[in-house]
Amino acid sequence: GFVSSPEHHGGIFVNSGDNAVPRLNDNGETPSDPYNPKNTFIPLTFFLCVRSLTLSVVASAAYHTNIVRQVNHMGWVLRQRNANVLADPNFNNYLSRQCASEVSLLAPEMTVDTLRFFNLSSGFLLQVADEFLPGMPEHMVEDVCDYVVFATRFAPRDMERVDLGNIFKTVVKLLSPKYAATMRNYNLRAKLGDVLHDVYLPDKKDNDVPSAVTCDPKAGGLPYLLSDSSAQDTLAPSLLLLYGEVEHTGYYEKMTHRAKIASLLQYLWESHEHRSAFKRITQNKDSFIKFANGIMNEMNSLIASVMEKLPEIRRVHEQMRNSEEWGGLSDEQRETITSRHEENEHEVKQALPLCNKTLKMLGFLSTDNDIRSLFLLEEMCPRLVNMLLHVMTKLIGARGMELKVDNPESYNFRPREMLTDLCSIFSCYADASHFQEHCAKSGYYTEDLMNKAVKTCAKLNTLTTENMELFASLPGKVKLVSKNIQDDEALFVDAPDEFLDPLMCTFMRDPVLLPTSNTIIDRATITQHLLNDPHDPFNRKELTVDMIEPATELKQRMAEWVAGKRSERDNKMQE
Repeated sequence: GFVSSPEHHGGIFVNSGDNAVPRLNDNGETPSDPYNPKNTFIPLTFFLCVRSLTLSVVASAAYHTNIVRQVNHMGWVLRQRNANVLADPNFNNYLSRQCASEVSLLAPEMTVDTLRFFNLSSGFLLQVADEFLPGMPEHMVEDVCDYVVFATRFAPRDMERVDLGNIFKTVVKLLSPKYAATMRNYNLRAKLGDVLHDVYLPDKKDNDVPSAVTCDPKAGGLPYLLSDSSAQDTLAPSLLLLYGEVEHTGYYEKMTHRAKIASLLQYLWESHEHRSAFKRITQNKDSFIKFANGIMNEMNSLIASVMEKLPEIRRVHEQMRNSEEWGGLSDEQRETITSRHEENEHEVKQALPLCNKTLKMLGFLSTDNDIRSLFLLEEMCPRLVNMLLHVMTKLIGARGMELKVDNPESYNFRPREMLTDLCSIFSCYADASHFQEHCAKSGYYTEDLMNKAVKTCAKLNTLTTENMELFASLPGKVKLVSKNIQDDEALFVDAPDEFLDPLMCTFMRDPVLLPTSNTIIDRATITQHLLNDPHDPFNRKELTVDMIEPATELKQRMAEWVAGKRSERDNKMQE
């Protein structure tokens, strides 16, 4: 097409050299048919406008966002120093730049016309044949994402004058698993998720996007997220895929992206229009396990970081309140402490929203029988139990008082809400014997900890009656299972070495052979390992789950050995 024909675009869409314009997928392929439209003027003006907007309005929007960020930061720094903000010449210089930028960039006519064109260009992308889509300029999609998110922040009221339906449909299409290989820029795919959250998720507290923008007038005013047929078919699995992909966008960026994805998933989960798509997700066991494993890895990492930073924040607050101690420090010492304190606050404010939303996501997913059965698989259940108990230990364990900071809401730290969500998840699995067994085996579990959690929840009255009864029954069930485990472990004390897992030194339940190293190991152990590292742990050769072979003969000998040991124990008890 036009963008692949230098003769027609005159060099503004070159795909090589220093001025190359990245494509959605730089696969090096060019259309075989020459560009020969019936009308050359309309494509020319359209693509010239596409290119001019990225160099003008979109660039100006990025500049304005950066200026506003600098003005806010400078104002905060000056107020921290008790300085007169409006008397500072540097601050006033940046404030003048912000006001000058607003005059033209945020003129209602400019905003509306730009949005209309981007909705038009999105409609064009919807019509482009799959074979030509990879060759489209990447900034055609990125500009749409950047500008509509910019408009939600700085000009939300102007948005209700524009139909943005094509933008929604394009985002859903490009996020779908079918087009995942077409657009491999993870940062750009993450921006598509941000657009769904910032523009089309209804009733958000943190922006003023009118309902006329989030809802489809052609569907009786229903939100696009619920009324669009393509969204109903593909959006839930698309967001699960995106949740893993944003890992590549950066440490802080991925937390922001994932918090937004979690909010979208919760909204979709609560609507009957998307339930069939969630049901289909469980049919792809491997993909869901990777997603669930990623959730638990993230949660463990975030909780460890947050629970380390909150006591440090608390200590600095106490230090600053002690005017004699704080005044006794040198300016350099105060500057160092303050700088570190700001870093801790920033990290906690980034991490806690994702912690909160991840717990909620685990909670609503766990209410589904099919999804719950996947979490109870041998390769998943121990990790789920340890993660939940780890969070519980941090919240109400012996050092829980160290987490009490001034104005916790400013950090999105809501310990009561977190504990409620956590105990709700426990109640979903309380009747599962496999879950009880792994609670009993976990190094994080103590009867005192679980009883304390039960009493706290009962006191706060935050669980439903049914969930409270289920949760309250868990300590007793785990205690009973612990007795059975101890009895079984006594049988395995003198088990032959060939029956023991070579990594965990535990009695194997389902021995399998690794063909890459000819090693026999428990299936649960190697499956958990391969979720995070696709290599044989004994020689680092590449290994996948489907390569594993059952050790049938050894498993039979182990079963006969256990049966014999149990028979001996039963005979002794009868004597």
